Amino acid sequence: MSRLNNAIIAIATLAAGYFLSHCIFSVQTFFADLIAFTLAISVGNIHNDLLDIETDKLNRPNRPLPSGKISIKATKLSILILSISTLLPAFFKEVQSITHLIFYTLLLALLFVYNKYAKRIPFLKNFTVAFLCTTPLIRLMFYESASISPLIAPIIFAFLYTLSREIQKDLEDITGDKAAGILTLPILVGEKKTSKLAIFQIILALFLLPLPVLLNWYSSLFLLALIFLIPLSVWIIHSLNKKDYSKARALTKIAMILGIIFLILSEIFS
Repeated sequence: MSRLNNAIIAIATLAAGYFLSHCIFSVQTFFADLIAFTLAISVGNIHNDLLDIETDKLNRPNRPLPSGKISIKATKLSILILSISTLLPAFFKEVQSITHLIFYTLLLALLFVYNKYAKRIPFLKNFTVAFLCTTPLIRLMFYESASISPLIAPIIFAFLYTLSREIQKDLEDITGDKAAGILTLPILVGEKKTSKLAIFQIILALFLLPLPVLLNWYSSLFLLALIFLIPLSVWIIHSLNKKDYSKARALTKIAMILGIIFLILSEIFS
């Protein structure tokens, strides 16, 4: 229920942010963020499953809650314990306690608001998830020693690819969402228009790729990412046109990871 694979991606993004921003940090500071993000993401996913139990009986009946493997009472207790534990690293040595408490309290609040309200509003739910996925990078902006400009490009790319991936997820779940009476973007405006919007996000991210190099935020080595991302983007678009939304989502996640890798490589070898 915690979706640790999502936490691993967030932690990798956080570590990349530390590196790209040239942030000066201690081991305690890094582990405070690592623990807090892992627990906060777990809270968000578990709370989401709790609220989606009826929908998951149709879309994902094998998940722990709809299958009855885990009780609702145990789920609620886990959410409470993990939420409190997210804030506890604020009291590690060399951690800016007030900043940590404010940032992660707001993050938890946003996760709860998303699960309870925003995810029921077409496009706002996709936009919110895309923003949430950039928070590991946004976290670095709260450190005085961090350089802001190297973080802007990965934030934009992470947002666009995640937004497209979340729209693709709605396309994939359209049958179950219709049966459950959930209003999503493809149900509201149609599958074809929604698919075109997901494609637009991928193309926009691809066209914006040279911008960090033109602004001298990264070296020209970053443009080597185009060698891999152009054919990958074509594959994503082809999958969307063929209505193979599961494959498109997987390929989009790969594109996000490749983008971060090339940002790091361009910084190392510049």
